[in-house]
Amino acid sequence: MQARERSGHTVADAFPLLVAGLVAAVATVGATIFAISPLLPDIAASFGVAPARAGWLIGAYGLSMAIVAPTVGLLARRLPRARVIVAGLLLFALVWLLAAATRRFDALLGLTLLAGAATGAVIPATYAYAGDLSSFAHRGQVMGRIVSGWSIAILLVVPAMAIASQAIDWQAAFAGLAVAALLAAAVLALAPRPAATADAEAAAELPVGPSLRRVLSHRPTLFVLAVNGIDMGAFYAVYAFLGNEIRRVNDWGAAPVGFAIAAYGAGLLIVTLNGRLIDRVGKTRSAIAALATLAALLSGLPWLVGAPALLVVAIVAWGCTQGVFFTAITSLATEQIPELRGVVTAMLSGATYLGVTLFSPLAVLLYERAGFPAVGALAGLASLAAAALLAGPGAQVASVERR
Repeated sequence: MQARERSGHTVADAFPLLVAGLVAAVATVGATIFAISPLLPDIAASFGVAPARAGWLIGAYGLSMAIVAPTVGLLARRLPRARVIVAGLLLFALVWLLAAATRRFDALLGLTLLAGAATGAVIPATYAYAGDLSSFAHRGQVMGRIVSGWSIAILLVVPAMAIASQAIDWQAAFAGLAVAALLAAAVLALAPRPAATADAEAAAELPVGPSLRRVLSHRPTLFVLAVNGIDMGAFYAVYAFLGNEIRRVNDWGAAPVGFAIAAYGAGLLIVTLNGRLIDRVGKTRSAIAALATLAALLSGLPWLVGAPALLVVAIVAWGCTQGVFFTAITSLATEQIPELRGVVTAMLSGATYLGVTLFSPLAVLLYERAGFPAVGALAGLASLAAAALLAGPGAQVASVERR
C-alpha cells in the first residue's frame, strides 16, 4: 500500500465501486438529520404539535446514535465492515418505510430512535473502512471522498425531500429516503473489496472489556472525542432551528429553504473533494483554525436570516469550514489507536450525537425564551472552547502527525 501511495494512489483508487457505495451510505443516512430541520413545520403541523416539540426528533435521533454507535463498534469488531454497513442500511430503510405510514407523533419519535440506531451502525463502520483504505499521510484525501457523502445529502437528497414534502407530503419524502438506502445497500453488497487489514484482524482478537478500557484511558483519543462532541453539538444547535427560522422570517415554503440550506453542502463539497490540502497543512492545525472560524460564523448566522443573499454566502462559508474540521478530526480519530480504529470511530460518532443530545435541550430553551441569536451565541462560545481544548498542551493529538 505504501508504494502505491507514494505515487499518489491509494487502495481506495483500486475499488471505485466500494468507495461509491460508502459515499452513498453516508449520503443516505446523513440526509436524515439535515432533512428534519426544513421539514419541521410540516411534520409538526401534521401531528398538531409545536415546531419546538417536533425538534425533539433530532434529540431522539442523536441519543439513539450516541448509545448505539459505541456498542456496535465494540460488538461488531469480528464482522466485515461492509456487512455491518449493509445491515444498518437495511434497518434504516425499514424504519423510514414504517415512518411514512405512521399517524402518531409518539410512534414517529420511537421510529426515529431506531433510525438513529441504524445510523449508529453505518457511519462509524464507514469511517473505519476509509481508514483501512489509506495510510495516515493520505487519510485526509480518502476521508474527504467519504465525507463528501454529507455534501451529496445536503445538495441533492435534502432538496429532493423538501420538494417531495411540498408537492406531496413529508411521509413521501422519507419513503424516498428508504428507497435510496436500499440502493446503497445493493451497491455495497455487490462491490469488490480488499481483504481485511492487519489492524482489523488485531482488533478482532482483543476482548471487549480491555478494548473499551484502552480507548477510555488514551488521553489523545479522549480529547478528539470531546472536541468533536462540542463542535457537533454546536453545529446542530444552530442547524436544528435554521430552517424553521428562515421560513418564519421570510414566509417561505419547504422547497426554497431546502435549496438555501443546500448552500452548506456546496461549501462542504468544495473542501471534502480537496482533502489533500488538509494533509499538507496538518490535521490538528486545520481543525483548530476551523473551530476558531466557526465561532464567528455560528454566532453571526442568526443575524443574517432576514437577508437571504448574505445568509447563503455565510452558509457556504459554514460548509467549507465545517468540512475542514470534520475531515481533519475524523482522520485524527482513525490514527489514535489504529488496531481499534472501528471502536474509536464508533465512539467518535457516539460523541457527535451525545453532543447533539446534550446541546439540544439548552438550544430549545434558548430558542423559545431568548430567540435564535441566543442559540448562535451558545454555539460560537462552544466552538471557541473546543479550539482551546484541542490547542492546549494536554491534548497531545498532534503527535500522530510526527510519526
